[in-house]
Amino acid sequence: MKNYFLLCALVIPFLSPAQEKAKLIIDPIEGPAPWTSLDLNNDPVNFQFAIVTDRTGGHRPGVFMQGVNKLNLLQPEFVMSVGDLIEGYTENIDELNRQWNEFDGFVKQLEMPFFYVPGNHDITNQAMEDLWKKRLGPTYYHFVYHNVLFICLNSEDQRRGAGKGTISNAQFDYFKKVLEDNPGVKWTLVFLHQPLWHQEDTKRWSEVEELLANRKHTVFAGHEHRYVKAERNNGKYFVLATTGGGSNLRGPALGEFDHVAWVTMTDQGPLIANIELGGIWDENVVLKSTQDYIKAVSKKTPVSIAPIYLDRPQFSQGEVAIKIQNDEDVPMKVKFDEKFSWNLIGILPQDEWTVSPNSVETFTLQLSSRNDSFKKPLKLTAALSYRNKEQPDLTIPLSWNIKPLLKHSLQPAKGKIKIDGKNNEWDAFGHIWNPEASEIEAAFDLRFDREFLYIAAQVRDPKVVAHGKGSPWTQDHIGIGLNAQPLEKSAMSTGKNWYENEVMVLITPETKTAESVNFRSLPEGSQTKCVQTEDGYFTEVAIPITYVTSRQGENWKTVRFNIVIGNSNGSGVTRYHWMPDWRGKENIIGSGMFFKQADKL
Repeated sequence: MKNYFLLCALVIPFLSPAQEKAKLIIDPIEGPAPWTSLDLNNDPVNFQFAIVTDRTGGHRPGVFMQGVNKLNLLQPEFVMSVGDLIEGYTENIDELNRQWNEFDGFVKQLEMPFFYVPGNHDITNQAMEDLWKKRLGPTYYHFVYHNVLFICLNSEDQRRGAGKGTISNAQFDYFKKVLEDNPGVKWTLVFLHQPLWHQEDTKRWSEVEELLANRKHTVFAGHEHRYVKAERNNGKYFVLATTGGGSNLRGPALGEFDHVAWVTMTDQGPLIANIELGGIWDENVVLKSTQDYIKAVSKKTPVSIAPIYLDRPQFSQGEVAIKIQNDEDVPMKVKFDEKFSWNLIGILPQDEWTVSPNSVETFTLQLSSRNDSFKKPLKLTAALSYRNKEQPDLTIPLSWNIKPLLKHSLQPAKGKIKIDGKNNEWDAFGHIWNPEASEIEAAFDLRFDREFLYIAAQVRDPKVVAHGKGSPWTQDHIGIGLNAQPLEKSAMSTGKNWYENEVMVLITPETKTAESVNFRSLPEGSQTKCVQTEDGYFTEVAIPITYVTSRQGENWKTVRFNIVIGNSNGSGVTRYHWMPDWRGKENIIGSGMFFKQADKL
């Protein structure tokens, strides 16, 4: 990084409460700068600013701009950020410039300055870092306003990606000098993307905290998409939620909500009001103790639902088995609500259950067809709570989509299948899929033998877009999702923590000018091949059968499968799922289940 900070100080004056202008002190830099302007939207009586958090990491269009509009109504003096401003994860400069132009278009509509901070979606490789410096200048910097020191750090300074943030030697030396040069400020505010106090091997971060420990300070980060406040190191450390990034949006009580943080600086330190895009919450919206409790509960599956599987596409009525399991030492209350469906009727024996500590309740949902159709599912919701004195008001919302499902047949391979990108060993594909509103058509199937579980897919696409490097998310790709747990577990899986219990791999096709790119590794011994064809691309995947047997035993019965196609359309990538994304609100319990059709080969 150029030594921009040895130049003489630039002073931006402001009106003081006595109509004299307060001073913003910032070191001058050459070329582009990581802020939109220094013309602060300053009320001389107050010192207030706002913080926006993660926009990307599965961004939901329109949410960040909603935040921009709310900020213009609130009129803070300036707006800080904590990174993940674009989707990134590519080396394609044209695509990166398109994403930055889009984001800059949003913040230019702010009526006050905006200060950029890099996240892992903004800087993950050398090309992204170089473009940041070209467009925005330094990746870490500081300024002083009303005798408060603002330090913007770069947790991506070694480009290691999500969960692997660092503070390098150079950045630490810079940070140390900034503190030495500003010993008399009344408060120090630190902004960075990844909460390095939640991570290991962060290089110099522990020393950053040592330098902060003896001064009044507050730290703000993002990245985890869940709000939590912790008191540590003689300060308050905040992980903010989202301003449009991926979230289950289960509400402020669970730390999952879209918000901006409104900060009022006082002599006693910053006061934080978390302004949800639909309300206002104080800084105690989720405490560390609450988060720990939520994590412990969320690891369990207190409600299990057994889907109805059909041999043919006809259904009039049936029973869905439901089990409530309470592993806690306090009573658990579950209140159900069967939502209206045009296709299905669901009736429970009772809507409210109280389950004794360490016990199980089982019952059935009577399911019937309203009009000989079961295309659309029945939504069943529940409010789950424990009689816990420490968390008396905490209720966890749950919801499931339920409908009868066709059995999918998993046949043995007729002969040895070679993973070579040729479809001559696949005489026919059992599944033909035409995603709605697209030019894409896909044919795919699954087979197995004693050694492997095989997956093949032929995608018809009139224009294949593949770069051969960067992230599959930014180009044409096919995604393979597989859960090999026993049926009762795989049926209830919602792909937690980016499919921690599943195989999930995204693969781009090889072209004449591009190699194939894989996102995430497959089980050891797996094989993949994805090649461009005359009318699209063909994919083969082989997963060792030991991956399945290690989860179900030698007498395994089922695998749950999903396929996703990413189609680049010039302005972005549209993704189509064969079955609803297991992580999304449209997930159907037990969808995509394949049943093995032979006990022996």
